[in-house]
Amino acid sequence: MLDGKDFITVYWLSGFAQEKFEIWKGKKDQNQPDPNSTRFTIYLLMPLIEEDEAHLDISSGEEGLSFSIDWFPGEEFPLKPFFSENRKELLFMSEFMRENVFLHLT
Repeated sequence: MLDGKDFITVYWLSGFAQEKFEIWKGKKDQNQPDPNSTRFTIYLLMPLIEEDEAHLDISSGEEGLSFSIDWFPGEEFPLKPFFSENRKELLFMSEFMRENVFLHLT
């Protein structure tokens, strides 16, 4: 499903302590450490503040697709996929408590 999907944009909407919206962008890592997952290195685009890179893994398990990210060690977030008509673009949505995350892969 993720073959040929080399670029990712992450839209992170947070409703915890303070409401905020972040956009991260990145590409698929050359070395993939786990054959059952795909790792991306992402960088913060908005808001314009200095932030370290992050690593996001999309993996397939018994309960379907999920993602994990450096900020929440040991946590996996379930993903719901949506495809474009021509299947060239893929959008995932994830909800967790007051967090909404959209992963756009091209």
